Amino acid sequence: MPKIYLIVLDGAADRPVTALAHRTPLEAAVTPALDRLAGEARVSAVRVIGKDIWPESDSGAMALLSYDPLQHYTGRGPLEGFGLDVVKDDGRTIAFRVNFASLDASGGILDRRTARGLDDRQLQDLAAAVREEVTLDDFGVRFGLVAFARHRGILSFSADEGLLSGQVTNTDPGFRNEGPFGFPVPGFEPVPREARPRTASPAAARAARIVNAFVERSAVVLDGHPVNRLRRGMGELPANILLVRDGGDAPRPLAAFSDMYGRSLTILGQIPAERGLAKLIGADFAYSRPAPGETENAYLARTAKQVADARTDVVFIHLKGPDEPGHDNRPDAKTKAIELIDTHFLTNLLDNISPHDVVAVTSDHATPCELGIHSDDPVPTLVRAPGLEPDGSARLTESEAARGGLPVARAVDLMPFLVSCCP
Repeated sequence: MPKIYLIVLDGAADRPVTALAHRTPLEAAVTPALDRLAGEARVSAVRVIGKDIWPESDSGAMALLSYDPLQHYTGRGPLEGFGLDVVKDDGRTIAFRVNFASLDASGGILDRRTARGLDDRQLQDLAAAVREEVTLDDFGVRFGLVAFARHRGILSFSADEGLLSGQVTNTDPGFRNEGPFGFPVPGFEPVPREARPRTASPAAARAARIVNAFVERSAVVLDGHPVNRLRRGMGELPANILLVRDGGDAPRPLAAFSDMYGRSLTILGQIPAERGLAKLIGADFAYSRPAPGETENAYLARTAKQVADARTDVVFIHLKGPDEPGHDNRPDAKTKAIELIDTHFLTNLLDNISPHDVVAVTSDHATPCELGIHSDDPVPTLVRAPGLEPDGSARLTESEAARGGLPVARAVDLMPFLVSCCP
């Protein structure tokens, strides 16, 4: 039986960029391996979730593995917390994402990502102080806080008695939430919001009160912490407030991937939420990240071998490179990230797998450089498979995908199509 390789280029999809002579990074990049694949494949523009819904990497991965986020997704915070083993499906635990941010209330300044300027030791020192010094005993609640990735974290609340609901609005003014999905707020006022219940349930009202108390109490600890005193002394912004968003209830049980498709699955992921998804669907999981001191080139070459050597029938690999330059409006860097993946990952992978294996390349979402955030744009997708007649595409780009012949328009339909290519 041919193996299936699903390669996800994080945020690679884009829009024409002025700095790239009105080309997208995929169009500007020199990608001989990807071009070779496209010439043997069919391509199409695939909608990840739905129009006007901005996917995150976790909801994008869920959709690409055929679990419809419109039915199954309960939010990034809970899924990430489940992946970190701090959220349990007991009706008494809820979770949120947090940003370590900087607030100058008198000056009307809010930097949502202060911790990009922190090293990991400083970040962990701040998180440890909050865990040690903040209590919510008066609410009958325990909390967990895990910090990672320079400015991010997961915050969970567990009730000793009674229920909690994660249906609470964000305190982060940069994003609003509708259901389990987050949406950016253009031109937001730089003031943290008060959390409010999004439903009429007592459990949601209780949770909103708890979130507000936690934000207030943790800000006192953060503001006076030695790390922030040092940062102020060096003219740097203090990480003195936690912005809370993407809350929700524990993830819902999902059907096992092997039961649905009769195939085993490995997920090589970048984020704890992907580990949570793997736990929910019974997949093997390993983090795919550069080791300390490892160059991006070496990491990509090593990962290509890891993917080729995986023993499961299906391998899902999430490659982070293009996304962050998209957020930072660095189209040249995004183009370079795509080229590195082509040279050091795709070339090595194609040299070490069978030409009869099924290969799909796609994105979990678009991150347009000139937008600086995720979007609902369809993502270019290719599939090379035995017996699948190529459609004449020369490259995997947004324009080629729009006129390609791959009969897949929605991400949830991609995996069933891949499996149908190797019955």
